[in-house]
Amino acid sequence: MLTTKLRPLAGAALATSLTIGAPAVFAQDNALPGTVVWTTYDTGGAMHSAAVAISSALKQNDGVNLRVISAGNGAAQQSTLKAGRADFVLAGFDVYFAQEGAFQFGAADWGPQPVRLVMTSMTDQGFGLAIAPELAENVKGPGDLRGLRIAFVQGSPSIAGALQALVIACGDMTWDDVQRVEVPGFGASVDAYINDQADVYFTSTNSGTSVKADASSRGLGWVPVPFANETCWEAIRATDPRWIQKVVTEGVNIPEGGIEMASYPDMLLNTTADRDAGYVQAMLKAIYDNFDDINGATPTTYGLELDRQILSYTVPFHDGAIAYFKEAGVWTDEMQAHNDRLVARQDALKAAWDAVVAMNISDEAEFAAAWKAKRIEMLEAGGFDVPVRDW
Repeated sequence: MLTTKLRPLAGAALATSLTIGAPAVFAQDNALPGTVVWTTYDTGGAMHSAAVAISSALKQNDGVNLRVISAGNGAAQQSTLKAGRADFVLAGFDVYFAQEGAFQFGAADWGPQPVRLVMTSMTDQGFGLAIAPELAENVKGPGDLRGLRIAFVQGSPSIAGALQALVIACGDMTWDDVQRVEVPGFGASVDAYINDQADVYFTSTNSGTSVKADASSRGLGWVPVPFANETCWEAIRATDPRWIQKVVTEGVNIPEGGIEMASYPDMLLNTTADRDAGYVQAMLKAIYDNFDDINGATPTTYGLELDRQILSYTVPFHDGAIAYFKEAGVWTDEMQAHNDRLVARQDALKAAWDAVVAMNISDEAEFAAAWKAKRIEMLEAGGFDVPVRDW
């Protein structure tokens, strides 16, 4: 059982990834092209701030123009890879759902995507449920959220999955037990909270938007996820494989000694499997060659440090990233075996998807049912975990 602030960490959970990726951009002699395009969350969030800090360092030191595209939810972010509008996405856990063909990615025009990780981030902050302080006094865990208004971001599998795990599964509830307030994007969920249209929303403890919410008339508190609640944690892990136990010590209104929460890597830089390996390796090299300027540029960029990388997670790493980590001396044979297994899992998902598409099912509900059944069948046949059966 992992209970830590997670400094150097080489492994965490287990799980999965696959679509027709964007056309690969080829680097010459493992050098970055003059313009690189990233997509991430809206302005004001930690990911956008980190992307801008990296962009500034690369522009100033290497003359590379890193353009940052904003997209308010995970499906919109990953669509920029699929359409060839971006080379990389700095995302949350939506990359896993894209790999799985889950939630919006289970629609007929999506399917499991061939995504690959490039780098991760692990800070001392956490992800969790923000709540109004006056309500937090009576909330000792997710099971105490019954009847409250929960901000639900449309088009964000990562946030939808988080709420399903942390609120519904851990709290042993259904959506009928809370008031679901649907909003179009993450920024809108923050606004809904600030404007007293929602009592709880999902966010990171150390983001600029958390500072903004705390400065509002509502203030900001946090819902703990106590480690001693084994039933809750069993339900979380059976619902969503991203979560690890973490004592969060950094963020807005975090008490001395920290809070027991569920968390996962702060940021996941990802691309498609067909992206040129030299390009990906050059992207990582540029980031770490300029890391003295990037580190500390925002409150969370230190989490990108090489010794904080989670190199065995739920989505496989790109061959170009692996080449960089091998040169840095941090990639092991065990990591490679884990990565190969994740790629094989993606292959099983791709085969399952192709089999369903070949059925030529026009009805959306029938297609979704066929995909769910075939996904479970093929994963189990390959000996892979099926962490969630309700997608």
